[in-house]
Amino acid sequence: METEMTTPLPTGTTHITPAVAPAPADDVESAAAAALAAADTGPVTTNNTLSTGGPPERNMTISTWGSSQGSPNLTPDLSASNAYGLSEGFYRGLVSFIWMCIGAIFGALCRILLAQLFGEECKNPQTVGWLKAGGALCVTAQGEGDVQGGIIFADLPANLLGCFIMGLFQSSLTLGLPVTAPIAFVNPTSSFQRWDVMHLAIRTGFCGSLTTFSSWNSEMVIMMFGTNYWPDASAAARSFFGYLVGMETALGSFVLGKKVAVWIHRWKNPSNAKEMDALHERTEQGVHINRDLPEFERRYLPDLRMEMKVTMQDAERIRILSRWRQTTYNARRVGHKFLPLLIEIENAVLVRGEKIPHRADSAARNLGWDCDALMEWALGMPYQEPKVVEPQNSATLVQLESSFLILGLLIAGLVMGVIFIDGVSSYAVTYRQTLFVVLFAPFGAVLRWQLGRLNGCFTGGLAWLPFGTLFANLLGSIVSIAMVCLELVMPWDGFWQVAALRATKVGFAGSLTTVSTFVAETNGFMNHPRTQDLAYKYMTTTLFTACVLASFTYVGILYGVENY
Repeated sequence: METEMTTPLPTGTTHITPAVAPAPADDVESAAAAALAAADTGPVTTNNTLSTGGPPERNMTISTWGSSQGSPNLTPDLSASNAYGLSEGFYRGLVSFIWMCIGAIFGALCRILLAQLFGEECKNPQTVGWLKAGGALCVTAQGEGDVQGGIIFADLPANLLGCFIMGLFQSSLTLGLPVTAPIAFVNPTSSFQRWDVMHLAIRTGFCGSLTTFSSWNSEMVIMMFGTNYWPDASAAARSFFGYLVGMETALGSFVLGKKVAVWIHRWKNPSNAKEMDALHERTEQGVHINRDLPEFERRYLPDLRMEMKVTMQDAERIRILSRWRQTTYNARRVGHKFLPLLIEIENAVLVRGEKIPHRADSAARNLGWDCDALMEWALGMPYQEPKVVEPQNSATLVQLESSFLILGLLIAGLVMGVIFIDGVSSYAVTYRQTLFVVLFAPFGAVLRWQLGRLNGCFTGGLAWLPFGTLFANLLGSIVSIAMVCLELVMPWDGFWQVAALRATKVGFAGSLTTVSTFVAETNGFMNHPRTQDLAYKYMTTTLFTACVLASFTYVGILYGVENY
């Protein structure tokens, strides 16, 4: 027999008082603080795991699935497919490197095709063969000062698409959803949630190479200076609006992607949608929500106002958990002195399946928390088979052999195209240059990926700065504008000379720099009132510094070529 019951259970009151008369607040807090200081036993060992009489794996992770469905283990087991004696870290890094290159190749190719579709064929007619039927969309310009509307720069469509996909592939934690899932718009039980290497390839490899900061910056500098040593006032104003339009549209696309991801998640998970509404209500009331807890406990303990179907037998058992909730009710407030202690205890018992650490247990009992009720609830939680769809052989999704094979076929196809497309027509030259440019994309993307390790490398007042992303964008901008200058002022003849310049500019520098990650970091700062000023500092620092460095590089090369 099932009946619909609305939490809180078993009582129906909104404000719950402890079942026992509490001691004076000062005495309780002093005793709890003393217990924490005097009984620090360090990390909990595996000897503290609870035994429920279920399968062995259940005894190790008592509430991975909770009393209902919980959060799956999202890390693929790479060791199963490592037959080369490599360490797990090196193996994972090698596979990630390969898929980063694959994502970069497709991202750069997509960026070039979009630039051709929206503007290249209009600037140089009869050069893009796949658009020879007249299907070009004359929307963008290359940033020349004599072209009206140049602020709609050539790579704007690619930046918009890349930022949208980046927003779409955000995690549930980033989007504030109640469940834990690396990709929010994908079903939480889908096996794709385990493909962390593919997530990296899509976000950092594909989106990072599909969007480009260096080409955008170079086109604004060219628009500003033309062939002069000093910017024209009118062109400088247009360039300023070019930066403004590029930043606002990229941010808007990223936010739209996030909104679509949330909409898809709510549409496919109506129960989670109701929980999210209740969660926002309680969060606005100042209640902390521990998203790591299993589903039922995550909804019941913070007293979310939503209906849950439980049997009468479960309702009797819930009375046990209600004792724990009643005695810890006030500690769930955001900013409460003992909220970290509460999170530590519930994560240990309900998430990791461990006993309450001794120091935490002593402090909790001094506060009047019913630890016995929590342990009784945890020991009685029924085991359920995980509902996540397990891949037949999850390690094969990131096997080294198949990854090398895919990357090898891609590179071989690009190299063969460069070698065998040897015609003299404008179409053949464009195809050949495109394939050659794409070959340089993995170098830029991998360098950007590694530079990302520098994010947060500073201490003190600059600890917030994503220095790795900033450095990648500045370095790529300098390389890009230098290649533009050389292409403009030097007499280059032959395919290989021109192709090498464009490959360095579009392939390497274009993939080294990124708008999608830059926008995601900026939006992350904007989402929190306390860090909104950092978003504007980060945007201003990046755009202004890139413009200044590229301007000096541009003028310096022009002056040097003409005078020396």
